[in-house]
Amino acid sequence: RNPYRFSFDRRTGNLALSDVGQSEVEEVNFLRRRRGRRTVRPGVNFGWSFFEGRRRFKSGSPRGRVLFPALQHFQPDFCSIIGGYVVRDPQLVGLRGRYVYGDLCNPRLHRALLRHPRARGKRRTALRVSQLVSFGEDGRGRVYAMSLDGPVYRLVRR
Repeated sequence: RNPYRFSFDRRTGNLALSDVGQSEVEEVNFLRRRRGRRTVRPGVNFGWSFFEGRRRFKSGSPRGRVLFPALQHFQPDFCSIIGGYVVRDPQLVGLRGRYVYGDLCNPRLHRALLRHPRARGKRRTALRVSQLVSFGEDGRGRVYAMSLDGPVYRLVRR
C-alpha cells in the first residue's frame, strides 16, 4: 500500500512511516538511519501486496527481503492510522523518545518505543484528539496534533 504519513526523528534521523492498510492491518514501518550517512536505506520492500502488516495477504513470493512493520494495529480497533513523531520536547518527560501516533476513527493517542524488528511499550495514552488527521513538529521539537473538527492541539504536560 501507500505510505500515509512519515517523520524523521530529529535526534537520530530514523524514519517512521505509517501505512493505512487495505483491509485488516494498520502499520508503522521503522528505518534506522545508516551509520555515517544522512539517509535511511533506499529501496526497502515492505511486503505489499504479499503481506498486509505481518499477515500474509496473497500467495506468492515478493522480490527480495521484506522489512516487516515495527508496529501494527488491527481493524476495526483502528481504521486509518495517523503517523506522528518521536517526541523530543524536554517538557514531555513521560513521552520523550516515544513515537506518538493515533487513528482517524479513535480519539485516543498511542505511544511506542520504535525499534527494529518490533516496537516496545505500545500503549494508549490519556491524550485524545477527535478526528485526528495529522501531526506536526515545530523547530523546538514541540509536537502538535490536527483534527478534522478544526483545532490544532499542542501536546503539553499536565
